[in-house]
Amino acid sequence: MYSITQYKHLIEGQDADTRKRYALIEKLSEGFTKENATALELDRLLTEQLELEQADEPPAPSSGRKAPMPVSKKVKAKPAQDTNIDELFNELFEALKDPRTPFSTEDIAKAVQDSLAQAKITYHQLDTDLQQKLSAAPVLIQYALPGITTTAFKKPEILSFQYIVDDVLLGNNVLLIGGAGTGKTYLAEILLAKKALNRTHLTINCSQWTTPTEIIGGQTMDGYVEGKLIEAWVNGYILILDELPKIDPNTAGLFNDALAKTKIPDAVIFNSRRESFVKHKDFGCIATGNIYPINESVTYGANNKQDLSLLDRFSGSVYFIEKNPVIEREVLQNDMIWSICDHLRSVIEELKYEAQLSLRFMQNARDAYLLERERLNSKTKNGIKASDGKTFKAAVDSYLSTFTSVQQGNLKERIRYSELFEGFEYRGFPVNKKIVF
Repeated sequence: MYSITQYKHLIEGQDADTRKRYALIEKLSEGFTKENATALELDRLLTEQLELEQADEPPAPSSGRKAPMPVSKKVKAKPAQDTNIDELFNELFEALKDPRTPFSTEDIAKAVQDSLAQAKITYHQLDTDLQQKLSAAPVLIQYALPGITTTAFKKPEILSFQYIVDDVLLGNNVLLIGGAGTGKTYLAEILLAKKALNRTHLTINCSQWTTPTEIIGGQTMDGYVEGKLIEAWVNGYILILDELPKIDPNTAGLFNDALAKTKIPDAVIFNSRRESFVKHKDFGCIATGNIYPINESVTYGANNKQDLSLLDRFSGSVYFIEKNPVIEREVLQNDMIWSICDHLRSVIEELKYEAQLSLRFMQNARDAYLLERERLNSKTKNGIKASDGKTFKAAVDSYLSTFTSVQQGNLKERIRYSELFEGFEYRGFPVNKKIVF
């Protein structure tokens, strides 16, 4: 049942982490006698590690002499799958010692060349670290825009990504719709504005409290302040309207004039003081929201139904954004935490609980884990103990506390809480491996 037992004699000579993992497997399996999902996963990982280490060790020298190759007129190279280069050379050397073997220099050279040509290295024969580096190798893209060429960056795994970039370049206003935590703001501010378009962005966080002053400028206690719409319009920034459906529909009407002119060169808009401003050629607008605001939402109660005249400004450039595991894993850089969070999210959806597990929570859990590891590795005397501060476990506990006691019990059972969290067992798992549930 547990493959690691065959390497028991090697464990004492391994590093501390390896010995701890072995001990954890032994504990969870009650001395390798009971089947345990977590123990089996750790068993698989640790066995693979030791098998690779054994494979890297040089073979013991042979005590006997191989029999010479049969006499033939030509040296016939064996296929790569039947032998390896070391075996071939050994056979050649043994054969050369036999005076009965009528090989010419040309025969030997051809046999070696034929075997080398057949000896192709497959992906699975590569070192594990090299495999990971090759798998993570990004597909780089860059855009040659008027006046600038963006730096190359990893192409996001988003089907509509190029459509959205083209929309902004064509002067179309873009609306990204998706549930909480699906990465809409990250997509708009980082992947689109910063990386793809290489432009500065200004963000208006829309809500019922968003004022005309924030949009088109106005008087404040500190004097006149220019609106963000005007700043972006004049300087060629990307204007991000984050959570647009949450804004009061009457206030949202202040965007109508500008968003109707984004395709028009040298278009003019006015601020609150009726001063005119000419549009910069690089101005663009990307809005985000949880719903398409044609109707009010029960799930997202703070969203407002918006006027059709505003929604028409985004016509033909509305994109629905779903949760994206590739983007999430790229942001987190921790497959262990992602796999646990993703499984918890799937269970919540399966049980139809009214809750959202977002990329934002995953980032918070990841940051808590990094702090936890830093304190575990710290050698500072009288420092804060890892378990006394914020931990990955504490982040999960805080999230679960928002459910009823019955729901908490169901969720903890489904994510194997007692096996992964009660004794901080997750600390023994590598961050680049997903937990299998």
